Amino acid sequence: MASKEPKENPNTPNINFIGFQKQLREIAKDIKQSNKKTGLNKIFGGKQENPLVDGSILLSEAPDNKEVSKLIKNLDSNPTNSLARLRLVNVVLGVRKDHHLQTHLDMMLQASIPIYLGDISPTFLQAVVHAYRSYLERLANIHKHKMMAIRSEELKNVNMSGIDVDDEFTEDSHVNDIASVKTEIQIAEALIENCESVIQNIKTKMTLSLSHEEIEELIAGEKASSSFFGGVEEKVDPNKQNMIISKAVQAIEMLKQIPLLQGAGLDLAQQLGRIDNKLTYPLVMEGRIHMQALNYQLLRVESGDRSAQENMAPVYNLAVVAYRKALKLTSKKTPKKADLPVLTEFGNITYYGFIHRDRMRFTEEGIKTLVKLGKDSVDAAVNIDDSFVPLQKRLETSMNELTGHEAEVQS
Repeated sequence: MASKEPKENPNTPNINFIGFQKQLREIAKDIKQSNKKTGLNKIFGGKQENPLVDGSILLSEAPDNKEVSKLIKNLDSNPTNSLARLRLVNVVLGVRKDHHLQTHLDMMLQASIPIYLGDISPTFLQAVVHAYRSYLERLANIHKHKMMAIRSEELKNVNMSGIDVDDEFTEDSHVNDIASVKTEIQIAEALIENCESVIQNIKTKMTLSLSHEEIEELIAGEKASSSFFGGVEEKVDPNKQNMIISKAVQAIEMLKQIPLLQGAGLDLAQQLGRIDNKLTYPLVMEGRIHMQALNYQLLRVESGDRSAQENMAPVYNLAVVAYRKALKLTSKKTPKKADLPVLTEFGNITYYGFIHRDRMRFTEEGIKTLVKLGKDSVDAAVNIDDSFVPLQKRLETSMNELTGHEAEVQS
């Protein structure tokens, strides 16, 4: 399979979430570097060059609002103040309902910055989803009004509900061809529809908050002697370390659901992996995020973005690599119950690869090798838990089909 990085379609700039993730990582990097400056450097360093760092990019939306000015001043002196940033987004969002698309994008990015800094709580996540949904709704409405204005035949099969015909939508969305407009509408509406279930998951499944200080403490605290890791000397209390890891794992489960935040989830999983290179769970979480990213690429393909087809193999390959690394840390001969997520999830993604082998552009030998690895993995899992026998049977059937097809070709 191809190993190149996924590329996004320049004709759909408003839904290119890989680009937004890169932008957020750069902002987080700028903030962390700013935070490392000493007192004198901060005083004489001047204003922030990037208006997204201190939130001043939103000042023009409420130039006479004293609270907005105060919050931006606060963020200029301390850009890691996540509560101030969240308040800034909420105040600007509430100033009026008809913000331009660029402002909605800026608010979405501002709401996401705390997550990329490592401050992840139910409140912060809900704020991101709210700003994310508002941005997507504005995008869909702008496109629909544009399509209504030109009275295009392409209007067929586009859901026109939910738009206010009295609003003014004259701004440029930087999308010129009708096919790309339709693609952005369909993807935006699919993501909007998913927002409610994401919010419900946050409310019902996320019970803990994680701070960037805890992550930094975790990384600085050497390998722990708790049962979670193994028997080595450590600086941080093992129980506290395990609690922080549990928070991080719970946070990643939430982040993977939102394309905008998947980069933060990957960063967090990789930070967990640096604590101890014998841990499988960070690699499993990494694999899960890549599989969610693959679902997003599939959504793009189904919504008319043909270029997204080129991304499916590279994204799938990233998931396979993560699980293969995790498999090397397990024993197929004497597996433990804790190994089940690695063994079974790898089996599932190999079956996914078999089903979508044409999209992934596998060679016959390549898919055969992968399915065999998946079957071996699930065979080991069945020794611990026979509830995975149906998955084992599906992989056996897949192997037989591939072997039978090969024999047919040879004959």
